[in-house]
Amino acid sequence: MNIFETERLYIRRFTEADREACYRLNSDPDVMRYIREPLSRERSAKFLLENIAIYSKFSEYGRWALMAKEDDSFLGSFMLKHSDSLNAIEMGYALFPEFWGMGYATEAVQGGLDYAFGTIRLKSVMALTFPGNEASQKVLLKNGFRFVQEFWDEGNLLHLFQIDNPNEF
Repeated sequence: MNIFETERLYIRRFTEADREACYRLNSDPDVMRYIREPLSRERSAKFLLENIAIYSKFSEYGRWALMAKEDDSFLGSFMLKHSDSLNAIEMGYALFPEFWGMGYATEAVQGGLDYAFGTIRLKSVMALTFPGNEASQKVLLKNGFRFVQEFWDEGNLLHLFQIDNPNEF
């Protein structure tokens, strides 16, 4: 089931068939540098199943597969989920390094915002980055997010960004 589409991408729910692709993504130290510690094969499989289970509780939110329309290749993941620490809806993404710098992150974020504001009618969306992740900060700013604050969470210094729905109801 596709959550949303853009010109070059489609975002769909993960399935158990994504186990190997998810492991490659979640175990890659370059991808995980600004996200979390790389996951083992076993932990990645468990993480995938946990995320699939969330779909039955929250049909509009979750972590999803980020796919290329051109050839159905797995480019990475996209997330729109409730963050307990922020008490808000958080957006995030991760792409394999070979797809960095090709505009996919910007396109996925824009599509995610169209979905968040147009389809499920959220009032605002938050995003977090590590201070050194300048590439993701540029993607967020290009898509209309604004820097809100710097704060510490679980021993990590983070930058908080927010964007409000321009079509406030």
